[in-house]
Amino acid sequence: MASVPGKVSAMKTRIVPFCTALFCAGTALAQLGANCGEHPDVLRNKSGIVWFAPAQLEKMAIKRLEPVMPPTPVGFHYDGYVTFNILVDRNGDVGCIWASAGNSLFLGAANEALQYWKFKPMLVNGKPVEFVGTMKFHVYAN
Repeated sequence: MASVPGKVSAMKTRIVPFCTALFCAGTALAQLGANCGEHPDVLRNKSGIVWFAPAQLEKMAIKRLEPVMPPTPVGFHYDGYVTFNILVDRNGDVGCIWASAGNSLFLGAANEALQYWKFKPMLVNGKPVEFVGTMKFHVYAN
């Protein structure tokens, strides 16, 4: 099916504020530490937006692509994480990605890989819903 530029632009216009609202709500929720599920890493705010921590979100992934990190300069050493907040749509596709921490040299590769991840759709009352969460990738460069 061919893409229609006007429809894509209209969709981007609607999804950006929505993603921003979900990200802000999820960030505030994560700071409050409100717990809504059986697992301590599953959080929910008053509006019903569900926020998953990295370990729980990884268990929900049904398709993943590991990042291919860029070569590093001689003598460069990094052992840490790159972290992203993501919005997963009703179909289980990654809809929005926000880099939240990590060395900027590696953020692009992890961001690119996350775009191809797919998650098991989350059902609430039998209907798929969107959810947000945090993904972490360990990076070791020597």
